[in-house]
Amino acid sequence: MSNRSLAAPFVRAASWGLGAALILSAQSAHATGFLTDQFGSDQGQPALASAYSVYFNPAAMAGMHGTELTLDGVLAARSLDYTRTNNALSSSTSPPLGDPIYTSANTGSAHLFNVLGAPYLGFVTDFGHSNMRLGLASYIPFGGQATWGKNDQYLGNALAPGGYDGPQRWSSISASTFSIYSTAAFAYRFDKARLGLGASVSAIRTSLQDTRARNPDGSDDIVSPNGLIKEGRSYLDVAGIQVGAAAGVYWEATSDGRLRLGASYTSQPNFGQMRLAGTFKFTPGALGAEGTSDVDLLQAYPDVIRAGAAWRVSPETELRLDASWQRWSNFKSQCVVPRGGSCPVDSKGVSDSSTITLDLPRAWQDAFKVRLGLAYWITPSTELFGSGAYESPPVTKSHEDPLIFDSTRIYGTLGVRHGFNRHFHASLSYTYVYFVPLTVNDSANVTSGPSASPSTNGNYSSELYFFDAAVSYRF
Repeated sequence: MSNRSLAAPFVRAASWGLGAALILSAQSAHATGFLTDQFGSDQGQPALASAYSVYFNPAAMAGMHGTELTLDGVLAARSLDYTRTNNALSSSTSPPLGDPIYTSANTGSAHLFNVLGAPYLGFVTDFGHSNMRLGLASYIPFGGQATWGKNDQYLGNALAPGGYDGPQRWSSISASTFSIYSTAAFAYRFDKARLGLGASVSAIRTSLQDTRARNPDGSDDIVSPNGLIKEGRSYLDVAGIQVGAAAGVYWEATSDGRLRLGASYTSQPNFGQMRLAGTFKFTPGALGAEGTSDVDLLQAYPDVIRAGAAWRVSPETELRLDASWQRWSNFKSQCVVPRGGSCPVDSKGVSDSSTITLDLPRAWQDAFKVRLGLAYWITPSTELFGSGAYESPPVTKSHEDPLIFDSTRIYGTLGVRHGFNRHFHASLSYTYVYFVPLTVNDSANVTSGPSASPSTNGNYSSELYFFDAAVSYRF
């Protein structure tokens, strides 16, 4: 079979898959910037050779033989509850104007339940039993959405109309972000050493939209001293193109391939800071005039180190272990600047420069995840698999807010994969993610300058539910 005949159907499928990714992610995304690489479920790890290797470890393609096309879809449901407590009130006056309405509209419970989805489309070939491997894939490893429920108590309220958007509105009313990767990967297999080396390059399109309550002084005031509505709204809409790369190694440690090891490194998008261009619109309350400006958003996502092992302890049973190190310490701030501008920040992600439009200090920390799994073949064509995982949070407790909330995560996964014949395979899995609840009493939000934002003290809890389904065709 010629390379051209192999590539043509993939190009058509990739075009469809990328279009589906755009449609799905535009409608659903969990806007935290967190790594959301749940596609493949337990099949996606550095020591397992599959079409998911294009992302998790390009070198693991060296363990594949023949040609495989995989279409995977992840459906996720997220529940998040936030109770803003009285110690979060951040008025610019003392006592706050508008009290008790000010207090009531700015404290209490907020809830979201969002359902989101995204595809993974991957293709790998060995060019007819050669030592070379080519992989192509389209997927969304970073992305999300937050759309909060409303507080009907303030529907049509003339004294505090902004209260309808809930007490969390100073951090988030609605937001979405996604990074779509289009990746080409290459690997080479050294047969005698049972070793594979691989690398990939990706074109990435990242976009972000964010709507929140905002006052220029960073307070959560509802009215001004003269009694006019002060609370305003900010709208950010930005996008940009980045590049990325990855490299890895894969080794079949035993001659029969029962023990496989893999490790990979995936770069930051743009190998550092990304610059997303767009507009920033601010709509004040009854004070001042609405304004829209051309801006850039400056931020940096993590690079990721992964390692994994798979050991076939018997013909029916395989143990799997993998881990990742995510360098979220690169994510110091999300800084909105005039087009082409810069954002000098300190070690806490804070900027006091008068030349910036808005700075959201993040000051995140590196995070790690470890997963232990078991696969059991009840028949040669039917695999049952499950795993448990632990992941540390990238967000420091004092920097939590309703938009980017994260805490220690505990994962549990169950799934099945079945081969209907030697060409066609399908899998289905469910993953439950529990976030350890948090109470924040020492919000690190800045109280003055362009980095000023209202306090995010309060109580947080969340759960995630992932459903992953995939079909693969081998030829």
